[in-house]
Amino acid sequence: MGHAAALLRDPLAWLARCAASGSGEGIHRLRLWGRPSYLVTDADLVHEVLAGRAGDFDKGGQFYRNAREIFGDTLVTASAGKHPHQRRRMRPVFRRARIAAAVPAMRLEAGRVADSWTSGGEADIVRGSVLYAHRTAVRTLLPVLSTVEVDRLATASARLIEDLFLRTVLPPQAGALLRRRFDTSLRTLREACGAAVPEARARAADERSGLLAALLETSPQGGGPASDEEARDHFVSLLMAGTETSVSALAWQLHHLSRDLPLQHRIRDELHAVAGERPVTLADLERMPLLRRATAETLRCRPPLWMLLRTSVREVRLGGYRFPAGTDFYFSPHQLQHAPDVFAEPGSFCPERWPERGPSARDRSFLAFGAGPRRCLGDQFALTSLAVATSTVLTRWTLTPAAGRAPRARLRTMQVPHALRLRVERRHSGL
Repeated sequence: MGHAAALLRDPLAWLARCAASGSGEGIHRLRLWGRPSYLVTDADLVHEVLAGRAGDFDKGGQFYRNAREIFGDTLVTASAGKHPHQRRRMRPVFRRARIAAAVPAMRLEAGRVADSWTSGGEADIVRGSVLYAHRTAVRTLLPVLSTVEVDRLATASARLIEDLFLRTVLPPQAGALLRRRFDTSLRTLREACGAAVPEARARAADERSGLLAALLETSPQGGGPASDEEARDHFVSLLMAGTETSVSALAWQLHHLSRDLPLQHRIRDELHAVAGERPVTLADLERMPLLRRATAETLRCRPPLWMLLRTSVREVRLGGYRFPAGTDFYFSPHQLQHAPDVFAEPGSFCPERWPERGPSARDRSFLAFGAGPRRCLGDQFALTSLAVATSTVLTRWTLTPAAGRAPRARLRTMQVPHALRLRVERRHSGL
């Protein structure tokens, strides 16, 4: 077990101790599951792994091995040799016009969640975030579906993600009951996508036809339109990649805003100045620097992907040391984004620490979307979805903390708040 017990018991405290210990070289030898493993705590060395020498490393470990067996070589799970092709294939999905066309669906689903709350009561923020993330993902991928069908598939998607962590970390012979439930959800999603593909293919050239339809266009960069089977695989992989990260980001964002009423008022003022009383658009959101800075600070304080792993594919030299092929290198965006020598008072939520444009590629300690050739391709879609949901909630409600302790983080694949409830008060007059 080695360090695994401490890592599982209190991951964030363990990471803080690791960063504060050692010789200052930024590489710590670990004892995890009997494999040669190291924790990299220096931002420049992490950037070297992710960007500077990305070809020497690949996504490894049991999680990705099992995920490839389940989902195939899609953008999220593809090995280094297949990833460039999958990235070219997926790039049209996240064109600006496609994201702009998805904003009305985001507004609709955010409104459905916000309107289900009761003024003066307590809202279950994690549940609301789950409903929003999965419904929005399904609706923006396949807008041809009815609301009833969107809700049915969102339920299957949420169950799939809930089971994904154990399904991928357990050995194949373990958890037969869990596998049956997981496989049922996976089959439900693939069958529904397969039924919707013909209409999506017929409307592929229309930017309003949904994100999945972009895969069905003829694209020289992607090597032609995706087959029906590829479309089903990518449909599931996009749900896998985009939902739980959105749940984490939205829940933590609303938590931070609930503790800062003046910031809520300032964001509402910004929204009113930009959009007035009309529905918000992508162009409006791009003119809201305060909301952008608050979102960047949320992602710094609570990055959804709190730990990442790369495995060397050949002998490498890192930080003055030589490591053989097959060495696992762990690094934590959460640890890097709380480094006190980079971020003053790292435990404080302070949007003003960022410029109006937010983080840039030069901010090597900010890794909420990764870096290098595997940097998240859907980052702008994710930021837009988070901004739409946040602005929709704030136009309807004032948020304050509910009685009780501040939420603690539940860390599995993602960092999600555990049992987050907020008091909500209806706003009666415009913005």
